[in-house]
Amino acid sequence: MRSIYVILIVLLSSNANAQMREAHLKTLLSICETAQSNNDIGTVKNIANQIKNEPLHSDQVLASKMKNCLSAAFGVEAVKVDSKGLVKSIAEKMSAIESDCKLLLENAPNIALDNKICRRIFLTDN
Repeated sequence: MRSIYVILIVLLSSNANAQMREAHLKTLLSICETAQSNNDIGTVKNIANQIKNEPLHSDQVLASKMKNCLSAAFGVEAVKVDSKGLVKSIAEKMSAIESDCKLLLENAPNIALDNKICRRIFLTDN
């Protein structure tokens, strides 16, 4: 029974460490901002090395802070974009837009047909 717990802990900890948790990322970015304001290049580079392999965060504020930290450390943005996450986000947003356009068409057809985005969806929807 004890070995099952050990195996679960190992599996869960490696899975949890696969991507940096948001709270940890926020802490690192806060340290990086403070180091930048104090011109502590060593700390900025240390933090940047810890976050450089992380995909760009979907939260725009955190993504901007990541870019600033990496730019301060390396002079260029060394950001890895999460392509799969972006594609998933686009698909989810497109689905929501299509749903909203269909609802708008049912409730206010003239407005729905006048809307460029909805009109494009209606014309391409098979």
